[in-house]
Amino acid sequence: MTGTEHEEWQWDNGPIGRLVKTTFITLRREVEKLLGPTGLTHTLWSALSVIRHFPGITPSQLEPILMIERPSVTSLLNGLENKGFIIRKDHPEDGRSKQIYLTEAGLKMAAETQHLTAVVEERVKVGMTKEEFETLKALLVKTVRIFE
Repeated sequence: MTGTEHEEWQWDNGPIGRLVKTTFITLRREVEKLLGPTGLTHTLWSALSVIRHFPGITPSQLEPILMIERPSVTSLLNGLENKGFIIRKDHPEDGRSKQIYLTEAGLKMAAETQHLTAVVEERVKVGMTKEEFETLKALLVKTVRIFE
């Protein structure tokens, strides 16, 4: 290849890990475009969703779900707290731990933005048959479970 010439990337020839990562980044960027007016990042938005589904979750429980390290969880929670979306309460059984709950503002933001995943998934579904989409989901789940 010369400086100005390049061939189109052949997605089906690369490693599956790169393809999965590229797919994730592509989907995340689409969600982030939709999140723009809210001021939320994809990670903040994901955390809101998890906390909404698991009120009282602890930071150590958030780590594996969000797939981020403890310092990042702390920073993330500080950001959500600064926006007024969460409150931290002492854990009734573990004095060293805090439980995380959404505030009214956090509940409202989570409710107003929960549909964004469906919006992006609908765009994906346009390019696939229903069977292809369901197969894709099943194969992705199967791939994750191989490594559990």
